[in-house]
Amino acid sequence: MTRKIIAIEEHFGFPEISRAGHQETMRLCPHFEDSYLKAYPASHVPVPGSMQDLADGRIADMDKNGIDIEILSSSSTQLIVSEDAVDICRSANDRLAEAIKLYPGRFYGYACLPSIDPQASAAELERCVKELGFKGANFFGRTNEKFLDDPMFEPILAKAEELQVPLYLHPGFPSQKVTEACYTGFSDIVSTRFACSAWGWHADDGVQLIRLILAGVFDRHPGLTVIAGHWGEFVPFYLERLETALPKMITGLQKEFSEYFQTSIYITPSGMFNQAQLDFCVKTVGIDRLIFSVDYPFISNEGARNFIEQAELSEEDKDKFAFKNAEKVFCL
Repeated sequence: MTRKIIAIEEHFGFPEISRAGHQETMRLCPHFEDSYLKAYPASHVPVPGSMQDLADGRIADMDKNGIDIEILSSSSTQLIVSEDAVDICRSANDRLAEAIKLYPGRFYGYACLPSIDPQASAAELERCVKELGFKGANFFGRTNEKFLDDPMFEPILAKAEELQVPLYLHPGFPSQKVTEACYTGFSDIVSTRFACSAWGWHADDGVQLIRLILAGVFDRHPGLTVIAGHWGEFVPFYLERLETALPKMITGLQKEFSEYFQTSIYITPSGMFNQAQLDFCVKTVGIDRLIFSVDYPFISNEGARNFIEQAELSEEDKDKFAFKNAEKVFCL
């Protein structure tokens, strides 16, 4: 019997979101388009048309590569810092809901939220979960330079806990000051990719995850679940260091740092199909905290099934990684 595979960090594009967030994208990363969309090699760039495809083409690609289910998100809504965000996100969520209805059992959805307005975001999350059947929400980096632990986002965190749905932390652009201090000094392409998919996105998202723990978010919301891609955005590889430098006697938290990875946090590979990283994460946070993801279409589905089938895991653990943990977290 073929093993089921559920991929939980998969994306689609909504043109209105791209247009609305374009100005903020150019402010934070002025050479982004030249460094990815026009540059060679075109790594981490979707095949033309694949982002907009929520129909037979995507399904055919899933079937070809053995992906049974995708949990989909619309990208970059945290870059919309205007009042239009509420209506744009609602339209994108409705568009995704239509696709899910056409392919029942193949697609599920994350809500995209107008996080510039946390109260509206909480209301939209509730609508998406209760009326559209969505399974969580996806955050693409910071909102207006603020991390998700900022008190302004408390309505979103509380609503996600109330609804018992996870929040997926997707990387976003570092701040201008961080980029200037850490990632400049090379060619535009090298500096931009260094600040984005090579390193900066992931460092920024790792900081966001660490801040959620240190701010006591999981103590205030013990039922909240957060998911981080790219093997946890560096954080699992520094858990021991974080715990020795920031014990709970210093932080005032209810638990030691690593314990939150046993109760509130899951991690995924996001297409980084590397056995050594899988081994480390299994030993560090445990197979029960790992869920599979591809990061399609930024990463091809090709090779996804082979990574699971050839992984140095027991058959039981392969099932957990491939689909059982996802079924549990997303109540599928």
